[in-house]
Formats: sequence, structure tokens, C-alpha cells
Amino acid sequence: MNNTNLENYAKEIASKFSSKIAKTWQNNDELHLNVELDAMPKICDYVYKNLNARLATIICSDERKNIGGFAIRYVFEKDNVFIFIIVSTGQGFAFPSIISHIPAAALYEREIKDMFGLVPTGNPDMRPLVLHEHWPDEVFPLRKEFELETKAKRQEKEYQFLRVQGEGICEIPVGPVHAGIIEPGHFRFSILGENIVNLETRLFYTHKGIEKLAESMRLDEALLLSERIAGDESVANSSAFCQAIEKIAQIEIPKRAKKIRTVFAELERIYNHVGTLAGISTDASFPFGAARLNILKEKLMQLNEYLSGSRILFGVNRIGGVRCDITDENKKLILETLSQVSDDFDKVTILLKSKSSFMDRLRGTGAIQKKIAHDLGTVGIVARCVGIDVDARRDHPYGSYYLHNHKTPQELVQHQIEMEKRTGDALARFEIRVHEVQDSLDIIRESLDLEDDSLFTSVPENLEPFRSALGWAESHRGQTLHWVMIGENNSIFRYKVRTASFCNWPVIEQAVLNDIVPDFPLVNKSLDLSYSGNDL
Repeated sequence: MNNTNLENYAKEIASKFSSKIAKTWQNNDELHLNVELDAMPKICDYVYKNLNARLATIICSDERKNIGGFAIRYVFEKDNVFIFIIVSTGQGFAFPSIISHIPAAALYEREIKDMFGLVPTGNPDMRPLVLHEHWPDEVFPLRKEFELETKAKRQEKEYQFLRVQGEGICEIPVGPVHAGIIEPGHFRFSILGENIVNLETRLFYTHKGIEKLAESMRLDEALLLSERIAGDESVANSSAFCQAIEKIAQIEIPKRAKKIRTVFAELERIYNHVGTLAGISTDASFPFGAARLNILKEKLMQLNEYLSGSRILFGVNRIGGVRCDITDENKKLILETLSQVSDDFDKVTILLKSKSSFMDRLRGTGAIQKKIAHDLGTVGIVARCVGIDVDARRDHPYGSYYLHNHKTPQELVQHQIEMEKRTGDALARFEIRVHEVQDSLDIIRESLDLEDDSLFTSVPENLEPFRSALGWAESHRGQTLHWVMIGENNSIFRYKVRTASFCNWPVIEQAVLNDIVPDFPLVNKSLDLSYSGNDL
């Protein structure tokens, strides 16, 4: 928590808009400002441009019984704090769009229109996003009157894809069902000759209703649900959920639990990065490298299973701490396995870098411009590959990451030089993943110095209704945010999840421009986007 930053930002915003701010308060590292609806666009624009804050998420909640309207929270992040700009729609069902100044808000506004029936006035794209064309009009799943058992009546409509006109333009529809064993997603290419001139994505074919389902669950049940948002992000998502509840309960988890969470978070990061690097090698037509990397991924997943009982690390976290301990025997196995993986990983990456055909296949492919990545609000490696230096482990330390954030001035200068050199292509994403695997190995080794402490802190039986908090984590894809508002009797009133994939999917439409269609699988794999983590 940094009260100085919170207070400084509160004073700066109040100095410009004091007459438009009804209430200001703090919640640990969160600054909350209740503002008038008509003033919200200007205040958000000021926070975004003048404070140079990133739009992290937009949260809508049906609070008509509590405050007489829907509440919309615009969450910005700056330094190590989150700034909440909060408005109520009152008796109305519309709110002003902010996408003309903050492009990253586009998908959030369409999501709110689908799920709550609120119209973002001024948004030029009113097409459905989450709810496909067969969903009936005037049925909004995240309104409180919508019952979980509701069977929506199918209607027949056609989705209006954007059409590229011109001589020689051809369309290639790909999906939503794919040849590989992956979830459904539709990609509509417009090409001129071999070059891609436009790509439009259509996702949410497997929308699971996670946020609505959580409203019927106890906190411990919702924890299990959070792990299953995307199986390969189980530790990141459950950590973020637990942190939100722990903040509401105002409890501190034991130091041993913090370090164990960090160890498992980095084990999750390593096996996923290694798997993605194997996929990149496959799509770059170098199956030998892919085979070597997949062997290492299997070793890591076997280690996961030995430590937690799950190859994808289900059941590691609990609210207030962790379920899985790391014994002295476990430490020894972790260090031995990581030593073997590290040696083999170094050998295979040196081999890959020595192959000019492999490096040339990645160089310049799927390049992203830094301004586009910034405007779309990208996170994780997709942001870092263009030199946008964001990482929740450092920017908002959780677990025991505060112990690993110490760089010398010379190291900071060198880090900045490296960030400025990044070109945003598939090669940059490959190189960052290689570096992050090595970094994760170091973090795990440092975190195994465990205190003789308990594994969890008990959570109060009756949490105060309608308190809320934001939890976060840095998955292998980037920052994931989980916002929870508690209901009565420790129920969940509202659960809003924003994974890294929601932020990063839009960038693929820009990354493939001027590439050729056969480049698409390589670009897609290098971005490592999740269908399940997006289709909540």
C-alpha cells in the first residue's frame, strides 16, 4: 500500500473536478471516487492522459436495490495503485462512451451492453460481443432478475461482419471449429493476393457464465470456479480471487503461504512458457525443437502432480493461504527437477537460436506497433514485446514477489535499454519467454527458503455485506484481475473477472496485417491467447 501516491492522485483529481466528485475513499491500494455521470468522460480522460494511467478494466454491477441504479467502475492503474472512477446510471439505461479518448474501453462497453442492457452512447459499434446473434433481445444475463436456470429462447439473426471492398479482395473464413484440438473461434480474413489486409475475430462461442454462476455460490465454491476459468491459469486466477477476499476480510496470509503461492505461480508460468515455445517451434517447422521442449514440459507437469496432485495445479490455493505444503523432500525434488530442466532448456534454446531458418521465420512476423498495443491496453508479454514495461509481480507486488524486485541502478538502466530495443514481432515474444523461464527458475529457488509458519489464516465467518475489493496476479499471459463484492451471509453479490486474454485478443487483428495467411498460426501461437480465459 502506498498512501502517498493515493493521496497525491486524489488531490490532483479533486483540484480539477472537485464539484463533480461526490465522495472519495481508500481501500488499501485502491482510490475510489464517486463522480457525476455526465462528468465521467472528462475525468477518465484526465486520469488516462494527464496522469498517464492505464485502463485496467471496467466493472458494471446491478445495484438497483442498493443505490437505485447500475454502478459502473472505471479502473485505472498508475504506479502501484488502482484508481476507481465510479458512476451510477440512476433510473436510466445508458452511459456515455469513452472510446473516442480511450480505445481500450471498446470491448468493455460492448460487454456491458450485452450483459446488462446499458447502451454506451457514442460508441459506433453496437454489435453483440459476448451474446451471439441467436440470443433473444431484452434478455440480459447479469441483471439480478435473470435466474440462473433461465432457458433463453433462440432467435434467428445474422452477425454483421465488416466487409472490405475493392478489386481483388477475397475473404477466407476460418473456424469456428478448427482441425486442431482447440476451442472454437472464428477468424475472417480479407486478403489481397497473399497479403492479409484485414482480420476480424469472433469469439465467445463457449461462454460459460462464470460471473453469473458465482452469484449462487459460497466463497469456497467460487474459489474452485476461479481455478477453472482457464485450466492453464489455475494458480493465477485462484490467487487473484483469494487476494480479493483476503482484502475484504482484512487478513494477512502467513509468510510461508506467500512464498508457496509464489513457487506454484512460477511453476505454472514455466510449464506454460515452455509449452508455448514448443508450439512456436512446431509452427516454424522445426519439430525437433518442439519435441525437446515438450519433453521438458512433461517433466514439469509431472512435478506439478507430485507436489499438488494435479498436473495443472488445481487445489493449491485456499482463501487465507494455501492447501499444499512444500516439505524438505519436496524442496529437494523441485531443485533437482529444475536443475535438469534448466540445463536442457539452455541447450535447446541455444540450438533454436543457432538455426537461421528458425530465427528468420520469426523475425518480422506478427509485428505489433507500440502505439497500437498501448491504445488497446495490452498486458503481459504482448505488451512487453513492444517495450511497454508492465508486470503485476513488480508493479503491484503480491505473494513474496516484493523480495525479488530489487535491481541495482545499472541493472535498471540496462533493463530500460532492452525494453526500448524490442520490436514487437514473434521473435521478440520468443526471446522474452526464454528470458522469463530463466527468471522464474531463479525466483523459485529464492522462494524455497520457507519460514516455519502456518499455511493459512482463518477467514471471519461473517464478512460485511457489499464490501468489495480487487485482486490480481500475473499469469504467463499477463495481468489478471478479479473484483468481488460480497453479498449477505458470505455470498457473492458480483464477481467480475478480466483475464489477460480479454485485453490481448484484439491485438491479433493488427499483428497479422501485411503478413500472409500461412503466418497466422505462428502469430497466434506466439501471442498465446486463450479462448477459455476470454469466454467467461
